[in-house]
Amino acid sequence: MDLPKGPSPDLTTAISRLTALIASLLDPVSGCPWDREQTTETLSEDWLEESFELREALRTNEPLEILEEGGDVVFLITFIATLTHQKWGFGLKEMVDGVVDKMIRRHPHVFNEVKGVNDAEAVLNQWHQIKRQKNQGLLASVPRGLPALTRCQRLSSKVARAGFDWSEVAEVRAAIDLELAELDAEIAKGDFKNPDQRERLSHELGDVLMVMVNLARHLKLAAEKSLAAACDRFTRRFEYIERDLAGRDLKPEDVDLDELERLWGEAKKV
Repeated sequence: MDLPKGPSPDLTTAISRLTALIASLLDPVSGCPWDREQTTETLSEDWLEESFELREALRTNEPLEILEEGGDVVFLITFIATLTHQKWGFGLKEMVDGVVDKMIRRHPHVFNEVKGVNDAEAVLNQWHQIKRQKNQGLLASVPRGLPALTRCQRLSSKVARAGFDWSEVAEVRAAIDLELAELDAEIAKGDFKNPDQRERLSHELGDVLMVMVNLARHLKLAAEKSLAAACDRFTRRFEYIERDLAGRDLKPEDVDLDELERLWGEAKKV
């Protein structure tokens, strides 16, 4: 199959070029052996990886990375749509038509002249009300496959709209102390290798983490973003330690904890 050459003059041509490329990769005779073996199930992990790579590019606000990783995501969803068309009869066209119709339904303040929805918070509340008309449970639309911190913040935001929430930051902070006390009580029992005890410890630790995420929400912060930034800071500081030690032909495991903590203190000042 001949592929369009060079830059595409418009989006329609670009999509045609992409779909022609995928058709060539999946050609039963001349296509790519690896691509021909892929299924919607096998591509689920690739989708997750590409999504996180795009997420990182968006988080760091790097235009060239967003361009590249966004292209990877577009390629993969088009690849998946080609497979779904072969398997179930719906593809990219049906996906696009479906999401356009859904967005129109969920933006009645734009397309149906609904009054009184004139700020972002009102729009968000309306969005969730419309979604709930389809889903029986308030939490049904929160994907289980989300990263745990993000899922927790989504869950707590949804129930907060139903009135199930702390009224102020101080109450959430006090709840953290209560949950930590329960965790401390389990830790004091020791016997960390006992399966039942480990399950109780995991339960209490999960409760602590969940309340911490709720504190982030009350502070108008994204827990996932805050932890990602903390990981970045930790990485930079530990790399400072490694560079300092490498200049003395040493590695972190070659020095004692006092030296590591001294260097850590230096790294925090850089």
